[in-house]
Amino acid sequence: MKFILTVCFLIASSFLLAQQSEFGWLIGTWQEAKYSFEIWKEQDSFLSASAYQIDHQTGSKIINEEIKLIKKENDFYYIPDIAGPEGPVQFKITFFDKNSFVAENFEHDFPKKIVYKRTGELLDATISGGSKSLHFTFKRIK
Repeated sequence: MKFILTVCFLIASSFLLAQQSEFGWLIGTWQEAKYSFEIWKEQDSFLSASAYQIDHQTGSKIINEEIKLIKKENDFYYIPDIAGPEGPVQFKITFFDKNSFVAENFEHDFPKKIVYKRTGELLDATISGGSKSLHFTFKRIK
């Protein structure tokens, strides 16, 4: 029984280490605009993020999106869950390097493509599909 638990722990650890080595540059608190944030952290065998805004009148936190970055078999997936009824959507990571990744799901209405690229303490995120594209620039604050 201990052997099985040890093997399970090692497998889970290897997934997390792969994600940390490939996507560890995401970990931290990123601010986009005055009241918008993404916080990336390690969670069990994956990375997760909360995207939220601070209501400038009340100071309360409004979570817009929960994100998971997971590994399934030999592929990585970026899985956002936007506040609302749709639920999580899987985007397969089709390219990554030590400071960027591209995630795509051409079956989804919008976006179809998500690109994150870190340059020093800045994180550029672009979501696109069809003729529409939205760009966000975050600055690392932690």
